[in-house]
Amino acid sequence: MQNSGISIIIKKLEKIESFFKEKIKKTAALNLQLEEAEIKRQRQLVGNIIIAVLTERIPVRKGLLLFPKGFTDASLHAAWHALCHYEADEDIKAKDLEFNNQQVELLELIAFTFKDGKPLPQNIIDAYKPYYQDDPISYENGIKGLIKKLLRFINF
Repeated sequence: MQNSGISIIIKKLEKIESFFKEKIKKTAALNLQLEEAEIKRQRQLVGNIIIAVLTERIPVRKGLLLFPKGFTDASLHAAWHALCHYEADEDIKAKDLEFNNQQVELLELIAFTFKDGKPLPQNIIDAYKPYYQDDPISYENGIKGLIKKLLRFINF
């Protein structure tokens, strides 16, 4: 008698455990979908920013300030650095038309790739990876952003 009561309780606990494991899986899958949707939205925003810069509707510096805060996507990092280089190389672009055309073509490629929410090709991401350590990209607001800024300031 006592064994059957315990076995019933164990079976109910196993059902409850199974139910919660399934809930956790579904929640994780939903969180992943939401994260992917947010990254796609950020890429589309950045694609629009780059187009606005290339069509001279906004200056490059304003475009850099309009980038989403606190992003972690490697494609967005590469795009941010490509836009920084576009601004920093103003004097070279004025002297070398071919260099200017290459930079514009790269930014156009980035913008149109992002318009579909797709990531950049790995070779472009790899080309800008050495610069990620010194990212002066704006951090998100709040305590988390403040901590990141302080850690960057003291070189962690």
